[in-house]
Amino acid sequence: MNPITQFFVDNIIEVYFFYGLAFFTMGLALALASRRTSELSFARAIGPLAVFGLLHGAHEWVEMFQQIAAVTDGYQAPVSHEIMRLLLLIVSFVALDAFGIVLLRREAPNWRRVAQPLGLLVGVWAISVLMVQLVAKPTLPQLVALADVLGRYVLAMPGAVIGAWAMMSQQHEFRDYGMPQFGRNLVWCATALLLYGVLGQIFVRQTALFPSTVINTALFLRWFGIPVQLFRGMMAALWAFFMVRTLEAFKLESRLRLVKANEARLQALHQVVNAQESERQRVARELHDATGQSLTAIALGLRGVETLLATGTAIPATLLPQVRELKNFSTDAIGELRQIIADLRPALLDDMGLEAALDWYIQDFQRRHNIRIFLDVQGSIKRLPSEYETVLFRITQEALTNVAKHARASQVTVQLEMAPTRVSLVIEDDGIGFDARKLLASNASRTAWGLLGIQERTILMGGDCSIIATPGHGTLVEVKLPVLQEVTHD
Repeated sequence: MNPITQFFVDNIIEVYFFYGLAFFTMGLALALASRRTSELSFARAIGPLAVFGLLHGAHEWVEMFQQIAAVTDGYQAPVSHEIMRLLLLIVSFVALDAFGIVLLRREAPNWRRVAQPLGLLVGVWAISVLMVQLVAKPTLPQLVALADVLGRYVLAMPGAVIGAWAMMSQQHEFRDYGMPQFGRNLVWCATALLLYGVLGQIFVRQTALFPSTVINTALFLRWFGIPVQLFRGMMAALWAFFMVRTLEAFKLESRLRLVKANEARLQALHQVVNAQESERQRVARELHDATGQSLTAIALGLRGVETLLATGTAIPATLLPQVRELKNFSTDAIGELRQIIADLRPALLDDMGLEAALDWYIQDFQRRHNIRIFLDVQGSIKRLPSEYETVLFRITQEALTNVAKHARASQVTVQLEMAPTRVSLVIEDDGIGFDARKLLASNASRTAWGLLGIQERTILMGGDCSIIATPGHGTLVEVKLPVLQEVTHD
């Protein structure tokens, strides 16, 4: 035996420690990473792989302590200890199989479907052990050794192949997320797993079971000059190294998600600013077109009266109708200002509540636009919290404004249903409708500020908004808000 081989044989305890440490480190890193929120398919499978790493590392350390006890006290493991070690080994291999099966599935894991192939593999292993027992009739220690070998053949080797295949298949997903470097890390992980699980596990302890009678740990030592445990440990370290590097993908994904969230917030802020600017333009236009003209007419009329009074000219009888007309202009201007103020924030909403404000607004809307509107209020008539009443009134206002501008509708139904824990608002018209999906698409959102405003107000209150519309079949806007506070009586 050459000096290098002799060195590793003499220090087999350190080899077991290194072997177990590599797997335990990987398992611990994966267990910590499994708590992260991720959209990557890989994230769903790291739980079973973490279990494998922790259990398999513990198994190697059990063997290390057995070696230490054998050297120091002449310890020989009793059958009960060997059975416990065997169970630890088998459960770790089952976790490895589960990792590959979960990772191969595109959808979220259905554990019943995962349990079926796992049950099949464990069943094949158990039947193999039973057949060996019936045919060869080994002693119990021999049976434990045979079960160990069969576990590596039936569970570890297929698990390594499935896991490597599954990791290779994840490259395209990392490319789609703009993180191809992590896909390359998985290629190295798959390579290390194949070498560990196929080459490393086919060289097992020598038993009466073929092919372990020929291909075993002694043959590996003669061929390669190192214990197979060292080779497995090296592959475990390589696998753990690249797996830990792959876990950096979750940090990058979190940063990318934060960037997207910031972009969405900026877009929402931009939409709010545009909506505010549109509202200012509307108010300015109404003041200019209606109230401004009335005030201009009043100012010109008063200037004429002032001229007559200043010159001392006798006031003609024809001036009286002009003064009356000025009075009418001022009355109209006051009415227009009140209308604008009411549109901005009706006093009824604060004084009498949502139902009264809606009833007033709908009556006024019908008068101005000649559209029939039916208001249907269901549930107990109670005051909602102020922020809910404001949001629901604004949504109704926005929806009816859209009806007047675009729908060409003759009839609208506004249904308000109030319950202790939720409130729903449905606004349905019989107008020309539109293609809702197309209009609300991101590239067309600038033409649908009103509908987007309805959606944003609903989302801010933690509710759900549905906008159902098809060309020629009218439009339905449904808003559902959870009422988290108790409602109060007037």
